[in-house]
Amino acid sequence: MRNGSAVLNRIFSRRFPVSISIRQMWLQNRIQSSLNALSSLSRSRKIILLVLVLLLLVYYLVPTLFNLTSPKIHLALEDCLEEKIHKSFFKSSESLDVVINHRPLLPGETAYPIYVGNGKVAAAFDSQNGLFIRLNRALSLPVKFYPVVQTQVDGEPSREAFAVDMKAGVAYRMQTVKRGWNCVSIGSKLYAHRSHPSVLVQDIRIQNPTQSAVTVELDQIGPSGWTDSKTQQFLGKTSTGENVSYKVTTGIVQIPESTSVVAAAIGMVYLDSGTVTVQPDRTKLYHILTVVHYTKPADKHEVPHLVPDLLSQVKIDMEKGLNIDGKLLLQEHTRVWASLWQSGFGISYSKAGGALNGDKINSTIYFVLSNVPAPLHDPSTTKAQRINIQKVLYYPDRCYGEHSTLQADKLWIDVEDEDQIARVVTTWMITLEKQGCAVMVQSGAEGVLQAMMLSFGALRFHNSHLEMAIHPKDLHRDFFFRRINYGNNTHVNISVTVGEDNKANLYVALDRNDKPYYACDAGCLDAPVPLGKEWQRFPVKLTDPLTSILYITADKIHVEELKHAIHVKAIEEAPAHEHHVIALHRHGHHFGGLPTLFWVSIAFLIIIFHLFLFKLIYNEYCQGQDRYARSKYNL
Repeated sequence: MRNGSAVLNRIFSRRFPVSISIRQMWLQNRIQSSLNALSSLSRSRKIILLVLVLLLLVYYLVPTLFNLTSPKIHLALEDCLEEKIHKSFFKSSESLDVVINHRPLLPGETAYPIYVGNGKVAAAFDSQNGLFIRLNRALSLPVKFYPVVQTQVDGEPSREAFAVDMKAGVAYRMQTVKRGWNCVSIGSKLYAHRSHPSVLVQDIRIQNPTQSAVTVELDQIGPSGWTDSKTQQFLGKTSTGENVSYKVTTGIVQIPESTSVVAAAIGMVYLDSGTVTVQPDRTKLYHILTVVHYTKPADKHEVPHLVPDLLSQVKIDMEKGLNIDGKLLLQEHTRVWASLWQSGFGISYSKAGGALNGDKINSTIYFVLSNVPAPLHDPSTTKAQRINIQKVLYYPDRCYGEHSTLQADKLWIDVEDEDQIARVVTTWMITLEKQGCAVMVQSGAEGVLQAMMLSFGALRFHNSHLEMAIHPKDLHRDFFFRRINYGNNTHVNISVTVGEDNKANLYVALDRNDKPYYACDAGCLDAPVPLGKEWQRFPVKLTDPLTSILYITADKIHVEELKHAIHVKAIEEAPAHEHHVIALHRHGHHFGGLPTLFWVSIAFLIIIFHLFLFKLIYNEYCQGQDRYARSKYNL
């Protein structure tokens, strides 16, 4: 080896003699200077340097020696999970249409129940409450039946997150398990079908891209603690002819604080085994149907004879559900939810503490709609019933009749479980019913959403016109009302925009209309303005006594005569909102947004002050000492 090294040195010295000698000299000088600098250090500095070196060795070597690699696994798992979340929900989360919860919650996340419902049945991921069925105005009656299958890989580090896609009415559970350089992913979808209201669906997908098999536990509970319930097993067939085993549980549900009961029958597809082993580069799919039927509350001695009919209905709906392809079933469900959300409401983001923002509004609307049936999309609804519902939706009468519900704190509380969701929904239903929207509420989910939108802006249908009765002082944020139903095939859009002068302006347009429509502002003293697809501007006016700020109608004579029926003593443009009110919402404090030049100037002055202070200290304590007097530089 020595002879070989000598030969190599001779070869390199012949080919690069100057370069080698310069490098050697430079390296020797650097080593020598480093040793000289080290030897010149004082004893205390040498000790500090030694401690730092030891700390670095401990930091890098101890985790390797004791196999403490959890931070790296944690990071890798988080990367796998976040990649799935970003790929599936990034755009929707930006528009506040998706709620995402990690377990445990990340900083800034709000805990929302991962909840689905269709007005007849409701369930949630990560819940201990089982199934919920309808009682009075909400899905508030719990049943001791647990339809959600839990998935888990024991002995493996894992991370999980939950999401609710409110526009699609689907809840998700995402789990990642680290295996080597890859992650095993377990995803579950849960939804209460909109056009098949008795059906609850869970789809499970286990994907193993690793080089080793993985075993996943499938915890399917079904009935648990349901007193005097009975379970029977049946055999069904899918659309592909595959045999599927399912069980039907029947029993009586006691209504709390009442002598009345509800008879219920619940069928559920059962898994063959409590565990599944997924081989490398393989994917395993499960499609689990749950069918629910129940009676209205009645005396205990009246309902037992209804159980056979419930059992028969469950078997019929189970056979229908099994014969529909899973992808088609999901498409039908999401299509209905998309049609429900054609109308909507938007509001500008506020940084004020405790302010009501889009995430809370969207989630509250979603919870309310999840507790309301959609008879227009139910195949069992007759043609006559559909016509009556459409009449109510397109020609509403005297809905809504009170102040804006955006100011009612009881309607916007934070919810943590199904019981609190039911309480909020019940409060909303009572509010809408007692304020003139009872008929619209009875028409189903579309009617409830229209009534909620009207209540946000204190919009009311009254004597052949639609009027906006919100107080001008409450228009200190931007609002947008999308597709308010008014007449057959007519949709009204209303926008409230706060300008740079802190004054609010109204803009009105029609998505489509079957006849001419007109609008006027407060008092209707000006000539009526014809409406169309182009936005028409209306100033916000303040009257004495206070009246509505906008009127919309298809009757031109009616709108021309309104000025003779609206008796006001004075009318003027509403004053600009105070600067501190607008600043509080836009910037989170009363001072408002100051220009960038202001903050640059402040920073410059602070730097100059500290430089001046440093110079004073240096002149006072350092210039008089010999140690600093020999310095080459002087301030």
